[in-house]
Amino acid sequence: MNRKEEYSKLMEEVSQVPPELAYTVQRAQARLRTRKRLRKFLGVPVGSVLVFLVSFTLLVNLLPTFAYACGRVPVLRELAKAVSWSASLSAAVEHEYVQPIEQEQTENNVTARVEYVIVDQKQLIIFYSLDSGLYEHLEIMPELHSLSGEPMEGFSLMYGDYGVPNGELNYLTADFENSMPDGLQLKMQVADYSHEMDYKEPEESGILAHPEHEEMEYVAEFTFSLHFDSYYTAQGDRIAVDQDFEIDGQTLTLQEAEIYPTHIRLNFTDDPENTAWLKDLEFYLENEEGQRFDPVSNGVTATGRADSPMMDSFRVESSFFASSKHLTLHITGATWLDKEREKVELNLRECTAEFLPQGVEFIRSEEMKNGWILTFRAPKREESAFYQLWSQTFYDAQGHSYEIRSWSTGIDPEGGEDTFSQEFPLVGYTEGSVWLEPAFTRMETLTLPVAVDIR
Repeated sequence: MNRKEEYSKLMEEVSQVPPELAYTVQRAQARLRTRKRLRKFLGVPVGSVLVFLVSFTLLVNLLPTFAYACGRVPVLRELAKAVSWSASLSAAVEHEYVQPIEQEQTENNVTARVEYVIVDQKQLIIFYSLDSGLYEHLEIMPELHSLSGEPMEGFSLMYGDYGVPNGELNYLTADFENSMPDGLQLKMQVADYSHEMDYKEPEESGILAHPEHEEMEYVAEFTFSLHFDSYYTAQGDRIAVDQDFEIDGQTLTLQEAEIYPTHIRLNFTDDPENTAWLKDLEFYLENEEGQRFDPVSNGVTATGRADSPMMDSFRVESSFFASSKHLTLHITGATWLDKEREKVELNLRECTAEFLPQGVEFIRSEEMKNGWILTFRAPKREESAFYQLWSQTFYDAQGHSYEIRSWSTGIDPEGGEDTFSQEFPLVGYTEGSVWLEPAFTRMETLTLPVAVDIR
């Protein structure tokens, strides 16, 4: 019996009155007929309250499944709160599309608990909690392995909220390129982040250091084996679209739409003759009733391929539970990376650049004893929403590649409320010029949205 059948059976049991209960209710009602005047005087349906209390007590004692369901109500309420940021996941919880896991482990005064998963053919959301009477701020470093213990590939992993208090529900999202496995191992390395580290040593030292270079001390490690009900992993629909359209002189093709309970995937291809790579889209979906489905805002929003700078698959809130007969894609803007600007040179000593992405300013270049700290300013796209300006890789004049391992993004008091600053170190890099890869070069807003029929 799968979890869906168990839930249905539970609901049937709760809705049926046991023989013992029916007899008790009849006796209670007979006794309460004599209290009609008292009930009217108090203005409260005393009989109804008493019958409810008797019924509830007997159900708890006679039906273990009912008692179990009542005991889980606070957790279900917490789950509904935890998914409030996502219309898709909120709908999944509302439609009982949740698989209980309820595994718990304790090590070194840390208790980890995996409560639920919401899973379909392409995406897995794991809801977990960490609790401890010893450590104040616990965070995990998660890894996914096969049930046999081998490391897994072909997925993107997105952590949940940072700084969730001990004992409260958190989540992580695994977005799979291909199909969902029947199960997997979740490995959690738990660290205490009560004292956060910075990549800069005290200013007087003038030396840069990465947190990654310091040994991370984990206070506990856990491994949970998660098995997925086939009812959930079989849900979804793929719609072939294969429709060409043009934006800002670039030709794209919407190949297909994949509709799952947790999200929608819109998969695109581009024309080899295009002069720019697609990096982001502004869009929404609309059904025949005018109901709107927006891009995913918290989690995996888009993915690309290792052999191309293009982002070719975008995530949307799901219409799975809306039973939409028609869906139309409305594109209102696009972000591009011009192919001739995939790599640009910056003069670190003069704090200048041959080219900067649209709206970006190079405001500071500070030389340290073993590297540089670079600071950029950019306009906000929307309130409290920052975005990446550069890729993680940088190059020297000989073409040797290096990695940017830490970033700092936040409010820029000098730039005003509509801007933010992004700062990162080039640790171990001492040359006067560097080549960076822009995350984009320009953003275009369409005066007339492009409409593409999906079905």
